[in-house]
Amino acid sequence: MDLINSHPFYEFAVLLVFAAVFAAFGRLLKQPIIVTFIAVGILIGPEVLDLIQSEDQIELLAEIGIAILLFIVGLKLDLNLIKTTGPVAFITGIGQIIFTRCLVT
Repeated sequence: MDLINSHPFYEFAVLLVFAAVFAAFGRLLKQPIIVTFIAVGILIGPEVLDLIQSEDQIELLAEIGIAILLFIVGLKLDLNLIKTTGPVAFITGIGQIIFTRCLVT
């Protein structure tokens, strides 16, 4: 384990190996890939195996991954769907803010 903990690159490599193995196993069980990735995070995290020591670097990679995921979602959005859903979503959002504000006070 000293080799793994000696450099963030090795930790990231272990993370990728676990993710690939769990993703293959998750596909056999017909589970969404995100479920298997969450399971990997729980497994190699501090609560179970505690393999990750470079928390700052892993957190940075997680933030970059979320940004990329949101970018990909943005690429697949249909502008006509946004135009038709926009007013309803706006009114619902304003209603939620007002409801929450009234509930809190």
